[in-house]
Amino acid sequence: MTSTVAPSTPPSEVSVQNVVIPINLVTQQAERPIRIPGQGGTHAIVVMPGGRTILAASGSTIVPVDAVTHQVGAPLDLGPGRTIFGMALDPASTILYALVAGAVVPVNTANATAGLPIPTDLSVSSVYSPHGIAVTADGATVYVVGQGGADYGGRVLPITTSTGATQPTTGFDQFGIADPAAIAVTPDGSMLLVVDSADNWINPVSLATFSDPATPVRLPPQPVSASSTGTQHPTDIVLGPGRTGAFVVDGFSAVIPYDPTRQTFGRAIPVCSGASSMTVAPAP
Repeated sequence: MTSTVAPSTPPSEVSVQNVVIPINLVTQQAERPIRIPGQGGTHAIVVMPGGRTILAASGSTIVPVDAVTHQVGAPLDLGPGRTIFGMALDPASTILYALVAGAVVPVNTANATAGLPIPTDLSVSSVYSPHGIAVTADGATVYVVGQGGADYGGRVLPITTSTGATQPTTGFDQFGIADPAAIAVTPDGSMLLVVDSADNWINPVSLATFSDPATPVRLPPQPVSASSTGTQHPTDIVLGPGRTGAFVVDGFSAVIPYDPTRQTFGRAIPVCSGASSMTVAPAP
């Protein structure tokens, strides 16, 4: 069983080749990096259904990689100025949604063609590895987070996938400055969980009261050492399998379990310094 990681390329190291690194979860060993084409950082990676194909974002390019042979397929470039900051697969179709500054680009993975961008009027988060896009389990709605509006506040924007139409947003202005970095949808589709890198909190958004989000839940403080690097703010949130709740990636070098029902946190799990992204693999 393998997992894959697409490490980001720091702006100061533009000559570094973007790679996908396979990790064997049985041996706990990283395998030889797979070089991929594209210009800019690698901010997102997804695994297609069946696990055979990996799609890695490299700048404005989506690169398919065979998980078994490690062969790189024909890349799809979304065009100038469309650096990809997040990707989400529609569970109910062959569409991949790519998050770029100010828009979402639907990509048909069946024929590797990009559709017309859906304007969002939202910036992406200021953290280095934002993940501000999620799709509901039925594929009916895409949710995007970012900053926008006249006050440039934190926003959640729903998009109806069948029409590409954007719906009214909700925001967090009443709680102060917000910089939403990532979003997750609970398995039953009733709640959105948004991590905010400006205030180190989670914004729980019930769809039943979408226009009036609940009070944010502040993340527990983490110890800081002289060797700590990274954003030092939450950068990603994912839902675990079953009833395990959610997991928040905190730039202080920890993953923090979170129970959305009780709004409580578990013991922080130390990981690499400067952690920015996470995915959950099925049990081996």
